[in-house]
Amino acid sequence: MKAYDHLIYAGAIAGFAVAAAVAFMLHPDPSGLGTHTQLHLPPCGLWETFHKPCPSCGMTTSWALLMHARPLQALRAQPAGVAVFLAAFGWWLYLPIAWRNGRPFEHIFEMKATLYTALFLIVTILGVWAWRLATV
Repeated sequence: MKAYDHLIYAGAIAGFAVAAAVAFMLHPDPSGLGTHTQLHLPPCGLWETFHKPCPSCGMTTSWALLMHARPLQALRAQPAGVAVFLAAFGWWLYLPIAWRNGRPFEHIFEMKATLYTALFLIVTILGVWAWRLATV
């Protein structure tokens, strides 16, 4: 294992923890969209211009709802956000084990689970987006 592997592992593990902590500190927007503006980010340009959601509309809200123990509301806000959260949480649980076992970080990209997870998330995000576009 190379020295930079330690930095990458630590950064990835800390990154999820920080994202979860930030989501916990946010107040989920009741509309299901716009929670990210509490982070001083601009509103969704696609929504503002065309009144159509982008693929990630509602992701921050779904994470905030999950961190406030409201999973059903999180699913209503953005089902793909719940899938991304669960995938990230799964990797967050796995990374310390791989790090302790001395596995180089790049082994993650060689695992079939990584490919299957990425494909599942892409299909889920695009599928939810298509469904939302058809129903808005």
